[in-house]
Amino acid sequence: MDRDPSAKDLIKRKLIEDGRVELAEILSKHWDTALEEYAQSLWETSSHESNLEKELVQSFQKEFLRVGYTEEQAALWIESLERTHTLQTATHLTASEGPTFFATHHLALMGIPAGESYLVAAYSGVPYANAAWSGCLNFSAELELEEILSAKAPGFSVLLKSDRDRRRDTSERRISLIPGTFRDAQVFGSEVSEKQESLSAHWNDSLKPLMPSAGSGSSFSSWASGFCHNQAKKLFPDSNIVYFDINEVIRNYLLEILPQSQNRFRGMLLNAKHFQTILESSGVETPLFNINSKHGNRIRMEPLFLRENRLEGQNYSMNMEEEKLVQMLQERTLCPGLFLGFSVLVYLNGLNCLGSFEQVEYLARFKKIWQHFEFEGAVPQEQLQTRSLSCGRMISKDGKPVYPLDLILGKKAELEKPQTFSEWMEPLFPRLGLHS
Repeated sequence: MDRDPSAKDLIKRKLIEDGRVELAEILSKHWDTALEEYAQSLWETSSHESNLEKELVQSFQKEFLRVGYTEEQAALWIESLERTHTLQTATHLTASEGPTFFATHHLALMGIPAGESYLVAAYSGVPYANAAWSGCLNFSAELELEEILSAKAPGFSVLLKSDRDRRRDTSERRISLIPGTFRDAQVFGSEVSEKQESLSAHWNDSLKPLMPSAGSGSSFSSWASGFCHNQAKKLFPDSNIVYFDINEVIRNYLLEILPQSQNRFRGMLLNAKHFQTILESSGVETPLFNINSKHGNRIRMEPLFLRENRLEGQNYSMNMEEEKLVQMLQERTLCPGLFLGFSVLVYLNGLNCLGSFEQVEYLARFKKIWQHFEFEGAVPQEQLQTRSLSCGRMISKDGKPVYPLDLILGKKAELEKPQTFSEWMEPLFPRLGLHS
């Protein structure tokens, strides 16, 4: 990237033209900021010092226990969260991460205060076939399939053919753990497949000790959270990292407040006509929940919007009623969406959510909706933190993307060492339509 002063202005103008106003402002402001200084700034929270709602604290604790951590670990992480008021919310819940999420963690951990825990609140309200390929082990062209999975594994020949076909079109490599009929299904509430269980005994000996038990029908998000946690301990051994499903936390929270007749957020949710008017104030239709629906022999995630006292999607409709919401949340057939999740985390509890270049844009839109809410004790508009941009892409000195799985399996990579924030962001410029 040309480092003359005009480059910053040209990029800012292009981002604004593309509707990435928040990203344009962040990049312009921190263009020449030293990377370590920028990383430290991510952990600087606002002056709002409210305590987290007891319902939210309980919801985090339930999720930590669900994914297999001890009560002592859960208490440690909650204490750290209450001090830092900071979560990492840039990542999707996935079996193994790629160069973008890897960079996200590298940047955040560069600035984390000494002694604090790093809470990775992975988002499961996405289809398996999202950009992070949640149902796959992701790796680079530097590895052969046989280095990850034994040729004796069930269905290996099919996986090998898929890998060879993919290599003709892209440098991205992956091994799918799910049946093809579930590629468009949402990750939230899903189960470990028979296919994944059948592969569990055939992984590389370096991976097996990192993988939790993968019994068919058990929680996929518990398995993925545990596996990513164990991978991160290998990659960042000096850090205290925990992975968990943030949609499960918000589910827990809704189940806590829906029976509380005096809870104001519950009252807002169930006053559908007023709530719909507020949501429409942004000019963009905002989904509240997601659900799986059948399309022939396939399952597809479907967003649900509030319309005339009903939650409606393309093929599904239900009344916005407390009893029905509670039932479907308990069954995990109803997944809380982005707006509900960040309303709880940011607006009601003042958490600093580190996020992607997409997150800073939709949080700015949500902020305009929140200004129509009236909640005693909520975070003042001027203190809402919605610009905590934590993203990047891990690149080696020879320009190749660096995958966590490659490093865990012993591949060596000499990483680029950018000095400024703009240099750090440069590998993402092509994805943003910017020319280097």
